Amino acid sequence: MKFKIDRGLLPIKIHFFFFFAALGPLLPQLNVFGKQLGVSPAVMGLVTAVLPLLWAAAKPLFGYIVDYWPSRRKFVFMMLIFIMSGSYCCLWLLPMPEEPETAEPVLESVYQLNDTVYIKTYHNNTDAMLEKYICHWNCTTDEIFKVYLTNSTYINTVYIDNKDNISCSLLHMEFNDVREGETICVPKQDCNLLCYDESLVKDEQIFNRSKREVGSSKANTIDVLKKDGDRIKMTDAVESEIEGSFYMTCTFWGFVVLMCVGTVAFNIANCIGDAVCFDVLGSERGSKYGAQRAWGTAGYGVTALLGGWLIDVVSGSNRNKNFTPAFVVAIVATIVDLAACKKLNLPSLSSPDDSGKALRAVLRIPRVLLFITFAVVVGIFDSFIIYYTFWFLEELAETTDSMQQIKLIEGVVVAAQSFIGELLFFFFSGRIIKRWGYGTTLTFCLFCYGVRLALISLIQHPWHLVFIEAIMQGPTYALCYSAIVGYAATVAPEGYSATVQGIVAGMDDGVGFALGSLVGGQLYSYAGGRGSFRIFAGMAIIASGAHALLFAAVTRNDDKEQKQPEEVTTPEVEKMLPVENSNAIYRDTVVPLDDKQKNGDR
Repeated sequence: MKFKIDRGLLPIKIHFFFFFAALGPLLPQLNVFGKQLGVSPAVMGLVTAVLPLLWAAAKPLFGYIVDYWPSRRKFVFMMLIFIMSGSYCCLWLLPMPEEPETAEPVLESVYQLNDTVYIKTYHNNTDAMLEKYICHWNCTTDEIFKVYLTNSTYINTVYIDNKDNISCSLLHMEFNDVREGETICVPKQDCNLLCYDESLVKDEQIFNRSKREVGSSKANTIDVLKKDGDRIKMTDAVESEIEGSFYMTCTFWGFVVLMCVGTVAFNIANCIGDAVCFDVLGSERGSKYGAQRAWGTAGYGVTALLGGWLIDVVSGSNRNKNFTPAFVVAIVATIVDLAACKKLNLPSLSSPDDSGKALRAVLRIPRVLLFITFAVVVGIFDSFIIYYTFWFLEELAETTDSMQQIKLIEGVVVAAQSFIGELLFFFFSGRIIKRWGYGTTLTFCLFCYGVRLALISLIQHPWHLVFIEAIMQGPTYALCYSAIVGYAATVAPEGYSATVQGIVAGMDDGVGFALGSLVGGQLYSYAGGRGSFRIFAGMAIIASGAHALLFAAVTRNDDKEQKQPEEVTTPEVEKMLPVENSNAIYRDTVVPLDDKQKNGDR
């Protein structure tokens, strides 16, 4: 059998591969890059929470622009790619904080604890990541105690030397439960753990004096031991002033503006790229979209691994990472991508001249409204998985003594998602949708989201997530994404392909992501990792059943309308041409014609 290549589709394949190849070494590293600059997690979370709302509004706007000026469609598309990569690569110019030759030893550190804390026995031969501290609570004057902690500001496991009598009272905490032989305690409410590195503490009287000052003044002091032994006391107000001054610098605002512009441009370009792909494929080959999009997954996975490896190689043992290889890979990939986009042969498209009448008509169809509503629901589940899976994974790594391997595990998870899950289902998504129809496919995807979330809640070791994501990423994200963009291309009236793509995508990864981030964060804080994943799993199963029932009801109403006698007047916008597969959630839309157009047709 001779393998044939459709040369007409090569440019769109090359575009997808190198478009996502440019993002692979940068997109996963943006938060880490900001952290290295000095951005706090709270500020980073605020910025990333606003971004989905920005591109939710920008996607349909730019979609309408490229629909209104179809002759400029390719130019606008290429300009967005240039702005995306240009903004991301300009982060390269931001000055990184200088790494001190010898770090000044911190005498006192503030630790925030989880709602419940595991108490474990310290084993010197296995817990190499732990360091011994002398601690006390910042809100009381209780006696000091010695514990082993990880190098982190958020603690959910504490290790002690006492092998025979593990008690919450030893650490001045309340008893909660004993689970699988491990004691679980409740930390003091609204209190932080203040700890000295035992190797630096030589005068316990100094420690007790500092502790009394903290308890009496109610000001969380942070004492720093300088090289010459002098001790400087800084109150929270001074510390906040120093931290706040960074957020008034050009470096911080440059990072925020460049990251926002680049991310919004990426989401708009990705949306218009889907519309361009369907334009190139045409109505007869629309089911081949997934096979083209699979090249993007391959490009993203290759450069994400390559970029991360090169960053580690170039950075060596330095604490601050050198992101130069990531930017170089992104620049090269963007140049190739723009060259491929220039070769795209787009069909001749007409601009809409009905002042949005056909678009408004489509958006009033019950099937379309149903699909858009559940696209938002899908975005909520995707958002929660993206933002909180690794968070839960790192908490699990602390309880299973796997922190030394956690970054390797996370990298393998991403690779499994891309190369095993997404590639297969993107490639075969067209055949699945053609056989099942968009309605049944979306119901199946929602059910798979429930299974995926439930399985994540059951894992006992971080490595277990690799197998779950390798299997479940395909029938959830890849298949569902193909169904959403494919449905948007199918129902779009002539001249509104990019606009409809923008509306549907904006509701999915715009409004849906914003809601998922907000609701997921609150739920995670209330129910914890396992609990929140189980709640979302139940919500996904319920959503799957609700969509199946509503889809059946809408389809039944459509069938009744189609069986009405011809003399019965039915609004034209509600009439849909029959298709071979009656299970499809869509049928080609017929919009009403005005009198002039009707006379012209005659």
